[in-house]
Amino acid sequence: DLPGKFVIPGLIDSHTHYEEWMGEVFLNHGVTSAMGVNKNFGKKMRDHSQQSQVRSPRIYDTAGTPNLSPSMTEEQVRNTIREWLKADPDFARLRDFAEGSERMYQWATEEIHRNGLLVFGHTANAPVSTRAGQDVVEHVWGFVLAQMSPQERDEFQRGRHWHWAPFIRDWNRLDAMIKEAVERGAYLNPTLVYELGSLSPLAAKHEMDDYRLYSDPLLMAYYPRNISESLLQKHRQIRNFSGKYENLVLISRLTAAEAQEFRRGYPLVLEFIKRWVRAGGKIQAGTDSISGGSPGLSLHHEMELLVEAGLTPMQALQAATLWSAEILGKNGPKNSPKIGVIAPGTLADLVVLSADPSKDITNTRKIERVLKGGRWIELGYTPDYFSFTRPSRSIDMPTPVPLLSAIAPHTVLEGSPEFEMVLEGVGFVGNSVVRVDGISVPTTFLDPRKLKVRVPASAVERATPNDFDAPGPEQKTGVFGDRTVPITVYNAPPEGGTSNTIVLRIKPKWMAEGSR
Repeated sequence: DLPGKFVIPGLIDSHTHYEEWMGEVFLNHGVTSAMGVNKNFGKKMRDHSQQSQVRSPRIYDTAGTPNLSPSMTEEQVRNTIREWLKADPDFARLRDFAEGSERMYQWATEEIHRNGLLVFGHTANAPVSTRAGQDVVEHVWGFVLAQMSPQERDEFQRGRHWHWAPFIRDWNRLDAMIKEAVERGAYLNPTLVYELGSLSPLAAKHEMDDYRLYSDPLLMAYYPRNISESLLQKHRQIRNFSGKYENLVLISRLTAAEAQEFRRGYPLVLEFIKRWVRAGGKIQAGTDSISGGSPGLSLHHEMELLVEAGLTPMQALQAATLWSAEILGKNGPKNSPKIGVIAPGTLADLVVLSADPSKDITNTRKIERVLKGGRWIELGYTPDYFSFTRPSRSIDMPTPVPLLSAIAPHTVLEGSPEFEMVLEGVGFVGNSVVRVDGISVPTTFLDPRKLKVRVPASAVERATPNDFDAPGPEQKTGVFGDRTVPITVYNAPPEGGTSNTIVLRIKPKWMAEGSR
């Protein structure tokens, strides 16, 4: 008896990289089913997750990824798929579709479809991959890359463009691609939060949503702090494809012109999604969690961005329920899945809301109760819900630990005045800081492999005495070794850390005079 309340099907996140510690976070946000991409949890864990008393969503996975190669014969491909099917996957994710893999892909999808499963995955050419049998196109860029010229694609692959989104421009071609894919029954899984969420006008609000979530001490008793800190920062970063910056660059570090180039692409992606649905296509709401956003909460953010793209609140809700449920082709005909819908014969997964989500999609957040398999879930967090026996994983593209490979100059003369130093290595980011003898100095970021600093004369003066002299008759410093100054690079949290050390050698004056 729920007078004045609104009941929706349990939500489905159709694109996760699920891990066991995420379970009750998903449930607290009304997500009662999660699709584990590239995962193989095993039948025992999947069956366990189906039980109504278990504090996790229902888990569906791909039982890993079949080990296929374009060099295989048709018989080898089909045998590989048959062997993989023995693990009883819920859906399929094949290796990324690329030029030269068409025959392999088609043989694989034929075998998969024969067994009632759908195929989900990345593609470098969505029109061709959907013709070859791909059912769910993961991300929008598979269509965008397909309409680039060969030169543009080569330049993009070489890191000469900021992002793929500004290449959305030939709407006649793209509309034809959309029409063909939709007619083939393909779904689109755009993962807007993961790809472009920081460019939405809602980004600051979503950051505060995450901050409030991470302010719950019961949740943070086990929730990995490296992940919470990284996801909070991600609201202020954008995925970058140019070799000028790191993968996830802070928007605040971009020039005005650079930031504008990123922002120019965002409404084009929204327009693509709007046209997809207008053409009769279905969206599957997925978050790429944890790299896309906070488990559970980010699915509500994804629905908000879908509405921003032009979907109605009801269509956004369908994207996170019925349309996502249809990835489980083996559960029956696509029009009668077991989850994502309220109907006789389906699983009793329900979410009770205090306000109407068809009027305002943010009302999906106003959760009062969650029903899983006919049993009410006690909402809230349990401090001992999960214990890590090893460090948690990082999100994709975390702040790296830098690695230093060279400094120039590597040797200076004793008594040298301030001088410029260039450092080379990998893993440098926009806010990397060089430390000279443990002291941070103003650092200029040149690119992910190169930094520049000015080393003060005082650092040379206080160089570490050499450790190579033995007691006995006094000799000049430098006979057996030089005084040195340690040089490191530090990347601030989240994640990050301090690089290896390379020493700046301080050459004694007497040796220089002797060489002259």
